[in-house]
This record gives sequence, structure tokens and C-alpha cells, in this order.
Amino acid sequence: MFGLPTHLQHTDDAELKQIMQKAVMLQNGTVASLMAKSGVRGLMNYGVPLPDLRRIAAEAGTNHALARRLCHLNIREARILASMLFDASQLTNDDFALIYNSITNIDMAENFAQNIVSKIADTAFFDTLCGGDRWQTIAAIHAIGWAVSRQPANAAELTEWFTANIGNIAHRGLTETAQPLLATIRTIAEKSPENTSELKRAAENLADAETDFAKSIGRQIIEELA
Repeated sequence: MFGLPTHLQHTDDAELKQIMQKAVMLQNGTVASLMAKSGVRGLMNYGVPLPDLRRIAAEAGTNHALARRLCHLNIREARILASMLFDASQLTNDDFALIYNSITNIDMAENFAQNIVSKIADTAFFDTLCGGDRWQTIAAIHAIGWAVSRQPANAAELTEWFTANIGNIAHRGLTETAQPLLATIRTIAEKSPENTSELKRAAENLADAETDFAKSIGRQIIEELA
């Protein structure tokens, strides 16, 4: 078993140390190895399964200050816990930057999308995410899907933003965004059918695009909505 990094063993931050000790006690080397083989790298990874992290987060409750401190750690479990502990109503520009910089692989993209980004009503942050790399863009797309599925107060606003920006996202040519785009479009068509006409217009514009990727996305959307 791997213990806490040295700087956490000697930290005076008892709250941070305690929650990380709980995570480390549940480490799973097999999970960590499988994630590494699938390409999830860049952070220290104890391989703690998501259900265990959710239980730890539930025990801690919403804790915005702790979430910020967890986000600064280059540890998978710390950042996922942070995404679960953030309070969307308290987010500041500094918090948006923390969240943005925490999304460094597909694991972070999916977890941050589900746990916190889908709760953010500020569409300017979605503009920022979609101006980032592939993982930040995917986080924004997944977050729209989660919001539409759950129908929180921000769902309509995020749906409107997404339908207006499908073209911008597709024209970036990030191949990893193809499946998330199509999955979110399916969700919108199912949960918010009143937006289908806007989706079709965006798809028709893309189908006539000059780049192969954008053209392919447009055609696939048309097929999905037929």
C-alpha cells in the first residue's frame, strides 16, 4: 500500500489530512493500473473506486473551503473529492480557474462535468472551457448532458448555449469530442424536444462545412435526429 505523500503526512491542515487518509485507506492498485493502461495519467492515483469517494464526500458534506484545498493537490482522489464538495453558489473566478486547471484527462473531465460543472449557470465559463484543450471541452459537453438529464434551474440556459455553440465546438476539430457531442444531442432531443429544430439547423450548417470533422458531425447529427 502507498501512504500519503510526505507533505500531507506533515501538514498542519488536519481536515485535509483526515479526508485524504480516508481515501488512501481504500486504495485499489488493480483499478489504478487499469486506469493507467487506458491512458488516464498525469496525477498520482490510488485507484479508489468512485462509490467509495462518493461515500467519503457524503460524510464530509458540502465544504467549499476544503474543496479548494483538495483541488490544489496533484492527486486523482483529491480532485474528484473536490468536485463533489464544491458549492456551486459560492464559486468565484479563482474557483473557476481551479476547476479549469483540474481537468487534465478524461477521468477528470467526466467527474468534474457531473459533480460541479453541470451545476454552473455562468455560460461564460463554458466559453472558457471550450476554448481549452480536448478534456476541458469534453467536460463542458458532458456537463450540458448532465444538466439536461437532471433539469436543474440552469438547464434551459445551458441547452440554449450548447445549441448556439455546436458549430464552434465542431469546427475546432477535436476528434475526442465527437461521441460526447452526439451523446449530449441525443439527451437534448429526448429531454428537451422543443430544441430539436435548433439542433437540426446547426447540423445542416455543419454538413456543408469545409472541414471533414465538422462535416461528419453535421451529418451524424442529421441522422440522429431523423
